[in-house]
Amino acid sequence: MVVLTRSMAARRASLAHALPHDMAVEIAGCVAATSPRPVDDLRSLRASCRAMRAACSDRAVGRRVALEREAGAMRWSDHERYLAVVGSLSGAGNPEACFLSGIALVFAHRCEGAGVQLLAQAAAAGHKVAGYVLAVLLYSKDDGATAGDVARRHIREVEEEEAADGSGDVVGGCAKTAKKRSNNECVRCRGHAVEAVRQATWNMADLPAPAVVMVQPKDDGYRCTAKGCGVPDAWCDSAVFCSEDCRIRHERMMFFSQLPLTVANFVT
Repeated sequence: MVVLTRSMAARRASLAHALPHDMAVEIAGCVAATSPRPVDDLRSLRASCRAMRAACSDRAVGRRVALEREAGAMRWSDHERYLAVVGSLSGAGNPEACFLSGIALVFAHRCEGAGVQLLAQAAAAGHKVAGYVLAVLLYSKDDGATAGDVARRHIREVEEEEAADGSGDVVGGCAKTAKKRSNNECVRCRGHAVEAVRQATWNMADLPAPAVVMVQPKDDGYRCTAKGCGVPDAWCDSAVFCSEDCRIRHERMMFFSQLPLTVANFVT
């Protein structure tokens, strides 16, 4: 058995204190990204010395916290603490926390502007599900070309595709797009997005009256006549579409149709 004497503990503390801040941040970041319980382990690391306390407070560490590993244990057993952690990490720019906070603002609190900003922040950091939700929220023929272009770009990023014309620019519309478009990743992201909305809105009956109302996009009445467009595969929900617009119309319809009835009524 190894006995840790007071002098040995003091030497270890002095060595940790002597670490350069960047190195301490990297150590804390590795804990945040790889630990099975990152929040608890970071809390223990913060208590070890002043250098680690400063490192764990760095935004770069907060951005790397694998929040999804805490969700199962903390969301239901200590819900208030979980919400506080999500709020704190979203302030640090953590992609998962920004996604969850954005979902709550848009669908539970009906603060679309602030929620979309957080979803955009998560999508910019590579969060595919956030990009998917942004696409279905932003796409509407009534919103003009800008919002439609942003929505198409997000869907392409979800599916890891290049622009339709290979130039990096958007080419929308059935008549202009010859390449077939799959929605394999969209199907996966849709499931995660619907579940996130369910978890964010399970107690929405207790929410205060909202200040901003989000309106669900209306069906524009368009129906594609291209053969095989949107027909699902025999063994899964994925399909092939004749254009980006047909694919995103389909995803918008499927996403809103799969939300809980109370949420669907709430956002319309």
